[in-house]
Amino acid sequence: GTPEDIVYGVSCGIDMFDCVIPTRSARHGLLFTNSEKIVIKNARFREDDAPIDETCDCYTCRNFSRAYLRHLYIAGEILAMVLNTIHNVHYYMRLLEQIRAALEKNSFTQFKNTFMKKEGGV
Repeated sequence: GTPEDIVYGVSCGIDMFDCVIPTRSARHGLLFTNSEKIVIKNARFREDDAPIDETCDCYTCRNFSRAYLRHLYIAGEILAMVLNTIHNVHYYMRLLEQIRAALEKNSFTQFKNTFMKKEGGV
């Protein structure tokens, strides 16, 4: 499911996920960040030298700009899907690390409320 679905699922007691959303979204140019969902084909990224997410340390964010990723996507390059997938899978891994940390600190409800408010979720 979506990041919101994952957080909601954990709040319902689900602790195992098999999800194609990170890879499917990446193939269609939808990238997840801590502040927004980015549709990389949008013209506003044509000259954007920033990484997908300034707070992300994945290979894609450390090495490529939004403008370059947009160029690859628009050109139909397979590399766009690969780099986008690396980022989205890394985003999900970080999200699950944050969820585990919140559960260990008994602060998951606060984490969920903050996350859902930010994402506009349930």
